[in-house]
Amino acid sequence: MKRLLILIVVLTMPFVCLAQTPKSSTQKAKTSTQTKAKPKAKTSTKTSTKKAKPLIPKATQDTTNLNSNKTSNNCITAQEKLVQAHLQIENKQHWVAEELLKEALVLCPSEEMKYKYELAWNYYLMKEFQKAINILEPITKQSDCPSDVYQLLGNSYDEAANEPMAIVTYDKGFERYPNAGCLFLERGNIAYKRSNFIGALFYYEKGIEQDPSFASNYYRASQIFLSSSEEVWGMMYGEIFMNLERGSTRAKEISSKLYNTYHSEITFNVNQISVNFNDPTIVYSDSKTRPNLFPENYENALLKACYGKKNITLSSLIDIRKRFIQIFYKESPTFRNVLFDYHKQLIDLGFFEPYNYWLFGYGNTNEAGIWISQNKALFDRFMAWFNENPFPINKDNVFSRYKME
Repeated sequence: MKRLLILIVVLTMPFVCLAQTPKSSTQKAKTSTQTKAKPKAKTSTKTSTKKAKPLIPKATQDTTNLNSNKTSNNCITAQEKLVQAHLQIENKQHWVAEELLKEALVLCPSEEMKYKYELAWNYYLMKEFQKAINILEPITKQSDCPSDVYQLLGNSYDEAANEPMAIVTYDKGFERYPNAGCLFLERGNIAYKRSNFIGALFYYEKGIEQDPSFASNYYRASQIFLSSSEEVWGMMYGEIFMNLERGSTRAKEISSKLYNTYHSEITFNVNQISVNFNDPTIVYSDSKTRPNLFPENYENALLKACYGKKNITLSSLIDIRKRFIQIFYKESPTFRNVLFDYHKQLIDLGFFEPYNYWLFGYGNTNEAGIWISQNKALFDRFMAWFNENPFPINKDNVFSRYKME
């Protein structure tokens, strides 16, 4: 009987299950311009070749489980405090957010980098730039420090009127992350602040080529070009930006600018239509001896696509853009690019019309609203497809001026 009881105890002894603490990660840098969150590093579990350790005595097992569960529960509570802190930040209650983030940091030290980063971001918004610097500087010494930390640290130096140290910080980030779009963005912003638009474009466009899914460099480049006489590049970068950053305040701004640029640069007189999207006054090419033919081909195809139209409305613009794709690819096959290929796909799927009402809706809200209300089923089908199909851009098909030479 005694041997039977021993056997039952052995069979029912619980195995140790150590709770895995969440992996440390940082959120995306939240600057005045959008940045991209770094993907979390994949964890791997390798099968050990060592001999298994003896089972921990029952009393110790219970303590380990309790401590592990406590750690896991504390990190869950810390995450809840982070959510509350974000709400307080949105409501400008930065002092409350500060306390919540400090509490989260104590509760979940295994995710120290994430909560320190969030605390630094809160100090940045409070204009307590030195406090942000004091938190972020030590993090850059860690082997798993992401590019976003260099971005926020550099921005903090810049706002603290220490531009040279900001540049040093961004460049240190480049040493680790030579293709980080957020760092190209900030180097471009330094040049832009000095009204060095050519220098700014160098960094924005280099960032586009190196990190093509990072939206903010397209946004900045499109702003410069749409405010210049070389609108053609702003039209391309702006539309790609809207496909990468859908629904934001900045996307609404670019939607309006794109429509208004078509409206102002395509003019209809009694016997003449004129198209003017390329009067090179900023920077035409990266080479003074090499002409860029894309803008000329763009204007020629657009002019032909306008024949028969008398003005620019959303409806007429959609017809013009649909004709444009057919004409451009027929006459300029060497200038194939990801955006025009995407237009062709939308045409084939029957979604080009709703896509354009989405794209230019904030340029003519009245006309867009009427069309969408009258074509709700089609628009809903398009939006369902649209949400399931991200814009297909990558390093192999990225669009930039210098790839169109």
